[in-house]
Amino acid sequence: MVSKTSLAESIRRHRMDEVRDGLAERPDLLAVRDDRGRGWLHLACSVPGTPPAMADLLLGLGLGLDDAAFTEGTWRATPLWFAVARGQNIALAEHLLTLGCTPNFCLFAAAWNEDRATIRLLLKHGADIEEGAERGDTPLLGAVGWSKFGPAEELLLGGANPDAQDKQGRTALHRMLSKGSDAAHFAMFVQAGARGDIADGEGRTAVALLRRKRDAVWKEIAAGLATAP
Repeated sequence: MVSKTSLAESIRRHRMDEVRDGLAERPDLLAVRDDRGRGWLHLACSVPGTPPAMADLLLGLGLGLDDAAFTEGTWRATPLWFAVARGQNIALAEHLLTLGCTPNFCLFAAAWNEDRATIRLLLKHGADIEEGAERGDTPLLGAVGWSKFGPAEELLLGGANPDAQDKQGRTALHRMLSKGSDAAHFAMFVQAGARGDIADGEGRTAVALLRRKRDAVWKEIAAGLATAP
């Protein structure tokens, strides 16, 4: 007899025939969710190496392409998010996007995983590059806060606003200065046209903070930053 436990194991081991036959035998299991709100498609997407055909099987049985396992405000833990954040499965992610799922809610996860290819894929399909701006936490600010400078560069290349501010009014430059980030990481923000004259909640600008440093390299960085016309 098929059970929730045996079906979950079949999904984790990519045994499509067992999944198909099990749900045919026990259609009442199709709508089952675990204590984290995950359905079978969320589980499949969270398992590394899950083939796109497994997603097709589950979608064909009626599970939702954009159904959320759980939410936090406007953010949704969709099957795509599980594929990006947990499964780190770009082939499956691309397949879901091709089927028409929303590309949103996943850029933070791709940045955390330092997955530049997935960032490019999400942006290609129209992901909101300024997701979370209303709460002061864009993917770019997140990447800088985590010292994930490869993803930060990818987001800047994709058109992210280099001057986005968090709830304390800090830009990425402020965050980098407070973290003591290496001077080399500032060059991509200079290249992206970041402004150095934006004051944070305490009235401090990145240019003013940079000019306090003794090493000439910091003064060169300050000189390269844009200012309001």
